[in-house]
Amino acid sequence: MRTRSARLGLLLAASCLVAACLSPEAAYAETRTAADLTPEAVWEAINTAKDGDTIQLPAGTAVWTKGWNTGHGAKMKAITIQGAGIDKTVIGDDRSKPDAAPFFLLGVEGKPFRVTGITFDGTGYRNAGNWGGLMDIRGTCKNFRIDHCKFKNTDAMINIDGDTYGLLDHCYFDGQQSHGGNVQPLKYSAAGAANYRKPLTLGTAEAMYFEDNEVYIGPAAIREGNVPWIAPNNGSRVVIRHNKIINSQLEIYRPGMNKQYGSQTAEIYDNEFSAVGVKQGTPQCFITIGAGVAIVFNNTVRGTTYNVRQLELRNERALRDLPGFPKADGKNPMDGNQIPAGQLGAGYPCFGQVGWATNVDGVFKPSPCYAWNNTFNGEPLRMETSRRAAANEAATIKEGRDFFNEEPKHEYYKPYVYPHPLQEGWEALMKSVAVPAGSGSSTTPPSKP
Repeated sequence: MRTRSARLGLLLAASCLVAACLSPEAAYAETRTAADLTPEAVWEAINTAKDGDTIQLPAGTAVWTKGWNTGHGAKMKAITIQGAGIDKTVIGDDRSKPDAAPFFLLGVEGKPFRVTGITFDGTGYRNAGNWGGLMDIRGTCKNFRIDHCKFKNTDAMINIDGDTYGLLDHCYFDGQQSHGGNVQPLKYSAAGAANYRKPLTLGTAEAMYFEDNEVYIGPAAIREGNVPWIAPNNGSRVVIRHNKIINSQLEIYRPGMNKQYGSQTAEIYDNEFSAVGVKQGTPQCFITIGAGVAIVFNNTVRGTTYNVRQLELRNERALRDLPGFPKADGKNPMDGNQIPAGQLGAGYPCFGQVGWATNVDGVFKPSPCYAWNNTFNGEPLRMETSRRAAANEAATIKEGRDFFNEEPKHEYYKPYVYPHPLQEGWEALMKSVAVPAGSGSSTTPPSKP
C-alpha cells in the first residue's frame, strides 16, 4: 500500500507543469468571505477571486430562485468554495422556470475547483432540481472535488456532463421526498464517441470517482423500483468505491439512453448495498451492467426485496432497436458480426456490449468483465447474464469469454490508490496553482452565454 507521502506525490506530479511556473515564495492565496448567503453575494465573491483562493460562505439558510452563475455563464477558477458545514450552510432551490442550477460549475482543464461543506435542499419546492439538479458540472476540468456536502429531497441532485471528471467524496444523498418522478440522484454523461478512441484507463486517476459517500432513499419517495443512485453513460469511465447505498442501485447504462453511447468502464468495489423497510421489487436490483467493461469485487448486499439477485449483465441491442443504435442482427456495419445474420448471437461482438471496449472506427477490442469476492446475504454473489435475456441476447454474453467470475491478472487490472489523492492533497494542489502576489486577476471577465 502506498504511504501518505506517496499519495501526495501522485497528486503533485500531476500538477508539476503548473507549479513549475510559480515559485512557492511568489504564490499566495486569500480567503474571501461572501457578504451573505444570496446568489448575488456568492457571485461577487467568486468573481473577485484569484486562482488558489477560498470563498467562505456564511452559516445560515437561504432560498435561491436562481443560481449564482445565472446570467454569467462564468468558467471556474482554481478555487475552493467552502460552506460552514453540512446543515450549517443550507441553500434551498426554489427556481420557478428553466434556469441554471443553484451551483452551475463550468470547469476548465488545469483549473481544479472544490465545493465543500454545504447542504443543498429541495424539501417542499415543487421544481427543485428540475433543471440540472442542485449542482450541474460541465466543461473540461479533470480534477475537481465535491466533498462533505448534502443533497436533499429532489428527484435529480447532481448532473455531470462532458469531458470532465474528478472526485465526489463524503457526500450524503438524502431522498425522503419525491417531486413526482423517480428519485435518481446522480447522472454522469461523459465525452461520448471520443472516449472510444482512447486507450482504457482502468485503475488510474482518469475516471470519475465516487468514494466514501452515503445514499438513502426513503420508502415514501420510491414510486417504483427504478431508483439508481448513479446512472453513468456516453462513454463514461467511473470508479464507485467505499460507499453505503441504501434502497438504491447502480445502473451502468446501455447505448441508446437519449441517443447517447453507453458506459465504457465501471470499477465497482468495497461498497455496501442494503434494502431497508421497502416493498418487494424495491430496488429492482443492486448492480445492472448494460455496456462496457465492469470490474466488480468486495461488495456486500443485504436485503430480501431485490427482484434481481445476481450481478446482472445485459446486451439489449441484441434484442431490439435502441434510439440511435439499431438492433445488432449480423448485418449492421457498426457491429463486429463474427456471428452472421440468422444465427444465434448474430452481430457479436455488438457495438457497446459488455465485455468489449469498442473503437468507434470499427476496431473491436475484447475487454472482459470480472467479478470476485461479492456476497448476497452472506452467500457468494456471481456475475451472470440476465435471466430476463432473450436467447439471442444471451448468446452474445458468455462466461469464460466476455466475463469471468474470478480475479483478473494484475497486468489486466489493479485498483487505484485509496483514498484518492485529492482527499489528502487539496491544499498542496491549491498552492501549486495560486496566483503570484501582485499579478492581479487570474481570469478575464466572463462573458454571458
